[in-house]
Amino acid sequence: MMKKLILTALFLVGFSIPVAAQNSIENLYCSDYHGNRVQIIPDSSARLIAEAGISTYGVPQIRINPMQLKDLSPNARIFAIGHVCANLTLGHLVRAVENIYDHYDRVGNADCSAAAKLFYSGQVNKKGIDAIEEEINKMSREQWSHFPGPVRVVVLNEVCELKPMN
Repeated sequence: MMKKLILTALFLVGFSIPVAAQNSIENLYCSDYHGNRVQIIPDSSARLIAEAGISTYGVPQIRINPMQLKDLSPNARIFAIGHVCANLTLGHLVRAVENIYDHYDRVGNADCSAAAKLFYSGQVNKKGIDAIEEEINKMSREQWSHFPGPVRVVVLNEVCELKPMN
């Protein structure tokens, strides 16, 4: 089941043509599970670096607080935003979680989608993914309180099976 979701996420990532500037939210791209472009809104009041939601008009949105987690590398910050984007792309906000295992599957799928977006867009290679993984796993509890998803050990290269497209 998880492998199917990861392959679906990779397919969606491959055809969404993500354009992400490492230090700018103006050039970020995210689409929801219907393929509609997600509104990316700077929001200095957001508790997390990025939060996904759906407006009262049904428009998918990501609110980004550029002041949160300023000490993280640009790639780790883009990974965090990519994790939030994946929640919209994979439809996590429109379907209820069945149990704790389903919840953690979703978290893993969002992590893999974010890693795949960085890897397959050419922003990072496998060593870059390892660096993101290491940086996230060294975060303090205070930093985790502003990072999307539950506190967890992030394992990307092993779990996500990222392979060069040669």
